[in-house]
Amino acid sequence: MTTPMANRDFVLDARIYHSSFFRSLRSEIRKLTCMRSFWINHIIMIVGYTLIMWAVGATSRSALDAYSAEYSLPISEAVTAGISFIIIFPIVQGVLAVTNEYASNTMRTTTLSDPRRGRAFSAKMLAVGILSGISVGIMTVLSTLVFMVTSGISWNADSNDLRPLVVFWLVLTLAAVMSAGLGYAIRSTAGSIMLALVGLYLSTMVAIINLDWIQDTLIHYMPLNVISTATSSGSFVMTDGSGISWSTATIAWVLYTVVIGALGFIRYSRSDV
Repeated sequence: MTTPMANRDFVLDARIYHSSFFRSLRSEIRKLTCMRSFWINHIIMIVGYTLIMWAVGATSRSALDAYSAEYSLPISEAVTAGISFIIIFPIVQGVLAVTNEYASNTMRTTTLSDPRRGRAFSAKMLAVGILSGISVGIMTVLSTLVFMVTSGISWNADSNDLRPLVVFWLVLTLAAVMSAGLGYAIRSTAGSIMLALVGLYLSTMVAIINLDWIQDTLIHYMPLNVISTATSSGSFVMTDGSGISWSTATIAWVLYTVVIGALGFIRYSRSDV
């Protein structure tokens, strides 16, 4: 039988509160799953995009019945076509995962519980990546199945559908991680989301600058063009022979994530909380 003195010694044992990466990771996952915005954001994303794929599949089925199989929309092309819209949800969730802590002043408690900021930062980013990866994976599978059922198009193992869907999942998951890094750098929910959306949707306006290097090269590496190219069925090649491949676009998106994540870590590690 455990005595009160033994219980007291157990509670006061410093080893119980020893910080580690896995303890920090578990804590970050719990914090995210306890956020109401986490569930609202991901439920709307999954249900909303699945309904969109249901409508697209029904439309494709009508076209298939009216014309012929050659006019049917490929599975991967249908599912990944809405990436420029659905990416908003991972962006919002990634930002809120960090800025909510600054707004509620719990970031100080997080830092005190794990004084190694590099470890705390890595745990937060990995937790965002894991949970976003799960929800995006569920959305991708459900929307693909719903499109196949409503359109009547069967999965063809010889088609090039699997790779775009995998990259679709990767791009959206990394978008959440990247936005978490932006949240660390900006520390404002409105400011971080606004900057992310401006960088995503308005960066292509550099095309109005009449310089050959921008028109022929830089424009293809703008975020919106990168995610569209990465999830395309093949290489994005313009009529004049320019463009980048899906693999180059995917690498560019990974580099975007690394750079913004590094900026977030620098701000977090060198600033007061």
